[in-house]
Amino acid sequence: MKILFTMPIPKDLQERQQIQFPDNTYYYIEDIRSYDTLSEINCIVSYGSDITEEVLERATNLCWLMIFSAGIEELPHIKLKERNIIVTNVRGIHAIPMAEFAFSYMLSYVKQLPHFAAKQQEHQWGRADHQISELAGQTLVIVGTGAIGSQIARLAKAFQMKVIGINTTGKQKALFDKTIQTKDITTILPEGDFVISILPETNVTKGFYHKHHFQAMKKSAVFINIGRGSAITEEVLVDVAKQQTIAHMYLDVTPIEPLPENHILWSFPSITITPHVSAHSPRYLYRSFDIWLENLERFQKQEPLLNTRQLDRGY
Repeated sequence: MKILFTMPIPKDLQERQQIQFPDNTYYYIEDIRSYDTLSEINCIVSYGSDITEEVLERATNLCWLMIFSAGIEELPHIKLKERNIIVTNVRGIHAIPMAEFAFSYMLSYVKQLPHFAAKQQEHQWGRADHQISELAGQTLVIVGTGAIGSQIARLAKAFQMKVIGINTTGKQKALFDKTIQTKDITTILPEGDFVISILPETNVTKGFYHKHHFQAMKKSAVFINIGRGSAITEEVLVDVAKQQTIAHMYLDVTPIEPLPENHILWSFPSITITPHVSAHSPRYLYRSFDIWLENLERFQKQEPLLNTRQLDRGY
């Protein structure tokens, strides 16, 4: 099989797959648009953003697309389905870094670290002028109970938090104190001290959160979005911030990315923005390769592949 990688791959990983699967031919490029012999390629390994309809039209022998990310919303779904091309991804590798990132938000909030960082810059001790709290005993609502949500729940239990999960079916999941259906979300939002959204981007989840969702939360609630920025419109975010509907919002994802320098969302003290980095980790490619090489072995044995995506569902 001829396999094309469209991102830099460390030498040790190249050698690992060459030793494990010596019968394949591997090509490593960074710009698929200038690659002249796409028609010979059977499998493309990509982050996904460079896979266009034009690429698929040129890749006439392509049968498998391996995406080294979780989101597949940018892929040309119709063309992929027409060609019956298998699409797999690295779902699950983001659980550890994203769960840690969510807890960095929550711990920073309850321990008021930004306040003390500002006091340090002012050379002020400021010990008694700001109240700190703890996570133990607080209620965490996690919207999305997959690999990432489950890892967050695992850490939350270590911090002695109550954990409520929200998913499409309401199916009970390990590590959660209880799980409810997405359609009943407003009944549980008033219980959350922290609400974390890990929704993927689909036709159903775009603009999922409305003003009434935030109005249902505690005034003291903290909302965290590490899923997709499209889950909340700019209008809703700005309204929640202006009205001070809840205490704080942590946004690793925003409706527009990158967020323009002059965008109003930067200006609210009740919003903390990070540039879509919650999944970043030096182990990213290594975890991706664990899934990729397992799938390569399964493909050669004609066994079902891990993380085969359902394009009709959008994720």
